[in-house]
Amino acid sequence: MFSEWRNKTWLRIKALWKRSQLDRDLNDEVAFHLAMREDKNRLAGIDPQESRYAARRDFGNPTTIKERNREIWTFASFEGLLQDIRFALRMLHKNPGFTAVAVLTLALGIGANSAIFSVVNGVLLNPLPYKDPQQLVAARHTDSLLNVIDIQRLTHSFAQGGAIDTEDMDYTSGAEPVQIQAGYVDAGFLETLGIPPMLGRFISPEEDVKGGPRVIVVSYAFWKNFLNSDPQAVGKAIMLSGNNYTVIGVMPASFTLPQYHADVFVSLWVAYPEAAAFRGVHFMNSYWRLKPDVTLAQAQADILAIDLHLAEQYPDTERDRRTHLVPLQEFVVGHVRTALLVLFGAVGFVLLIACANFAGLLVARTMARRPELVIRAALGAGKPRLIRQALVESALLAILGGAAGLVLAEWGTRLLLSLKPAALARFSGIQLDARVLLFVFGVSVLTGIVFGIAPAWSAASADFAEALKDGGGRTTAGPSSHLLRKVLVTAEIALALVLLVGAGLLIKGFSRLSAVNPGFNPRNVISMHLQLPPARYADIPPQTQFRRELLTRLNSLPGVDAAMITDIPFGGNYVNHSIVVDGRPPVLVGAEPRVQTLSVMGDYFRVMQIAIRAGRGFTDSDREGQPLVAIVNETFVRRFFPHENPLGARIDWGRAKLPHNWMTIVGVANDVKHSGLGEPTDPAVYAPFSQSDEAWRRWMTLTIRTTGSPSGLVEEVKKQVWSIDRQIPVSDILSMESLMAISLAQERFNMLLLGLFAALALTLAAVGIYGLMAYSVNQRTHEIGLRIAMGALSRDILQLVVADGAKLAFLGIAIGIVAALALTRMMATLLFDVKPTDPATFAVVAILLAFVGLAACYIPARRATRVDPMVTLRYD
Repeated sequence: MFSEWRNKTWLRIKALWKRSQLDRDLNDEVAFHLAMREDKNRLAGIDPQESRYAARRDFGNPTTIKERNREIWTFASFEGLLQDIRFALRMLHKNPGFTAVAVLTLALGIGANSAIFSVVNGVLLNPLPYKDPQQLVAARHTDSLLNVIDIQRLTHSFAQGGAIDTEDMDYTSGAEPVQIQAGYVDAGFLETLGIPPMLGRFISPEEDVKGGPRVIVVSYAFWKNFLNSDPQAVGKAIMLSGNNYTVIGVMPASFTLPQYHADVFVSLWVAYPEAAAFRGVHFMNSYWRLKPDVTLAQAQADILAIDLHLAEQYPDTERDRRTHLVPLQEFVVGHVRTALLVLFGAVGFVLLIACANFAGLLVARTMARRPELVIRAALGAGKPRLIRQALVESALLAILGGAAGLVLAEWGTRLLLSLKPAALARFSGIQLDARVLLFVFGVSVLTGIVFGIAPAWSAASADFAEALKDGGGRTTAGPSSHLLRKVLVTAEIALALVLLVGAGLLIKGFSRLSAVNPGFNPRNVISMHLQLPPARYADIPPQTQFRRELLTRLNSLPGVDAAMITDIPFGGNYVNHSIVVDGRPPVLVGAEPRVQTLSVMGDYFRVMQIAIRAGRGFTDSDREGQPLVAIVNETFVRRFFPHENPLGARIDWGRAKLPHNWMTIVGVANDVKHSGLGEPTDPAVYAPFSQSDEAWRRWMTLTIRTTGSPSGLVEEVKKQVWSIDRQIPVSDILSMESLMAISLAQERFNMLLLGLFAALALTLAAVGIYGLMAYSVNQRTHEIGLRIAMGALSRDILQLVVADGAKLAFLGIAIGIVAALALTRMMATLLFDVKPTDPATFAVVAILLAFVGLAACYIPARRATRVDPMVTLRYD
C-alpha cells in the first residue's frame, strides 16, 4: 500500500514538474493532463501507445474534466504548502536571533507545562495498576479486622474485600539484622486488588486463622534483594522477627500498594493475633471491590446499615463509628489533587505569558517584513496566501519550541522526582509517556496556530496600496498591530501578578508554619527505631529489662547528655486511647473522650527539653510495683480541668477492667506538636513504659540528646543494642531537625515550584514590556527626533516613553488584582494561617511588579533620549 502511494506521488510530482516547463495556456493544461493520464495508465500496466490514445480520447469527458480540475487544485495546494515550508525554514535560518528567542520563549512555557503535566498524568490521570480499578473503593477511616470480617459476611454490595496494616518486622536471615515493612493482611486483601503473583500463590482462607501456618508472600524487591531473584524461592524458609516463615508467593515488579509500602505480606491472625482478636483496635485500611451492577451510593447505604448493626451489637467500641466509602483513585490521590491542579494552573499561566511574548515577537517581525509583504501583494498574493505563509512560519516555530520544551520537560521531571515530596503518591507512574508526548505536540501546534493567527491577520490586513505609494519602504506599524502588542503585554502583567500573589501567599504561609513552636528543642537530638520481636519479648518483664539495660549503657557513653525511649513527635507512632476521670459523672461505654497516649522510659522531658509547667517529671521510682503515675499536657488540662488544679487527680483508660487501676497526675507538661506543626494540639497523657500492662506495645523510638554533633554516635549506639540482642535491627536513623524538615516537605515542594513559576512569569513579563517599549521607541524615532529638534529635554522624552509603559503596567496590575482575588481562593487548603486575600501580600506583589515594569520601560526610554534629530530629519 505504501509503495503504491509512493509511486503515484512520484509520478504526480513529475507531472507537476513537466507542467512547470510549459507556458500557462490551455494547450499547456492539455499537455499537463495528458502527461498525468499517461503516467497513471503506465502505473496500471497499460501499453504506452494505448495509454496516450486513451488519454486524448477521454480529455473532453465531463467526468475527466472534474477529475482533472481536482487533481490540479490538490497538487497546486500541496506544492504551495511545501513551498511555504521551505520558504519559512529559509527565513528562520536567515534570522537566527529571532528564531532562537522565539523558540526559547516557547520552550520555557511548554517545558514547564509538560513537566507538571507528566506529574498530573502519572498521579491523577493514569488508572490505578489493578484489575478493573473503577470497581475498587476504600474506607476513608481505619477499622478493626473483626469489623472487616463482619462486613464481608453481611454485605450485599461487594464481590471481594480485604484489609491491611503495615508494621515493622525484623529480617534476620542475612549477615546483619534488617528492619523491613510487613503488610499484615487477611486472606482477601491481595485477591481484591486482582494482581496475580509472579510465582506461587496467595494466602488461603484456611491459612488465615489464629495459630495457622507461618506462610508469607514477598514483594518483587524483597525477592530480588534478599532472595537473589531465586526462581525456586517458593517453599524456602526465612527468619522474620524470631520465627520461620515459608515463602508461598512472589508478587510481580509492577505491583504496588494503594498506600505505603510493604516488603512482605503475612496473615494478621498468624503474626499479630493480639491485635486481630481485638475489635476496639481500629488500625487496618480496608478495600472493597464492588459487584458489577452496584453503584457507590448503593454500597454506601449497605455499609451504613452494617455499621448501625455493629454499633447496636458492640456499643462499647462501635457506638459512633461510621464507614465512608470513596473511589480508590480518590483515596490514593485526593490529598494532593488540589496542590497539583494549582501548580498545573500556574504553569498554564506561564505558558500564556510565553505565548503572549511569542505573539509579540511575530507582530514585530511582521512589521519588519512589511516591504516584502508589499511586494508579494503587488505580485498577486491574496490575503489567504499571506495568512497561510505566516501561520506556517509560526507553526514551525511552535513545533521547534515544543521539541526544545520536551528536553526541558525531561530535565524538569527528573528535578521534580529528585525533590520527592512526601505526600506525592504513585511516583512510579510519573514519566514522559505517549500521553505526555501527545500533550506536548498538541500544545505546540495549538500555540503556533492560535497565537499566530492575530499576527498573520495583521500582516494580511495592511493597506498595501498606501504602502506602494511610498515605494514599499516604510515599515511603520498600523494601529491594530500596536494595539495588539499592548493587549498582549497587559495580559502578561496580569497573569504574572496572579502567579506572584499565589507564590507570595505560599511563602508567607510556609514562613509562619516554620515559625510554629514545636514545644521542644530539636537541636542535637537523634532518633532511631527499634522493634522487639514477639518470639523473645512477648511479655512485659523482658521488654522492661531490655529498655532499662539499653538506657543504662547509652547514658554512660561519652557525648551523650541523656537518652530515653518514647513515641517521638512527628513519628506518627503514638496510640489514641479513651479515658475516664475519677469523680466525674459516668459516660456511656464507647462515648468516652480520646487522647494521645505516649509511653516513655528515661528522662523524656530533659532529652526533649519540654518544660514542666506544674508538678514534676518522671523519676526512677516511677516503675513497676509502685503507684501508677501520669503526666498530662496543657491542652489536656484546658479540656478536662479548665478551672481546677489537675495535680493529684486520677485517670484511667476507658473500658479498663474494674475495679479501676487509677493513675495519679503528677505533672503538667508544655504542649508539643506531636501530629505536625500545622495540626492542632490534642490532649496527651504520658505514662512510664515500666508501669504499662500493654505487652503488645513492643515498638519504641530510641532518642538521644548529645553534647555535640549526634551523627558520630550512630555506630556506637548500634553496638550497644547488638551487645544486648544481636538480632534486633536499628532503623530510621534521623535527627529531629531532619524529621521536622520531612514533615514540611509537601509545603516546601508547593512553595518552591510556585515560586519558580512566578519568577519565570515575572521575567517573561519584564521581557515583554521591554520588547514593546523598545519597538515603540524604534517606531517613534522620527517623532522623538522632531520633539528633540523643537527643544524637548531628555527628561521630557524619558517621561513620555516611561508614561506609555507605566499605563500598561498599572492597567495589567489592576486586572491581575481582580483575577487574583477570584483565583487564590482555590488555594485556601494549601495555606497556613494566611487568608487567600491577604492585603499585605497583594500590596507587596503589586509594588514589586510596578517596579519591574517601570525598570523594563526605563532602558528603552534612555535610548530614546539619545536620538540624534539631525540624522532623523536628514533620513526623513
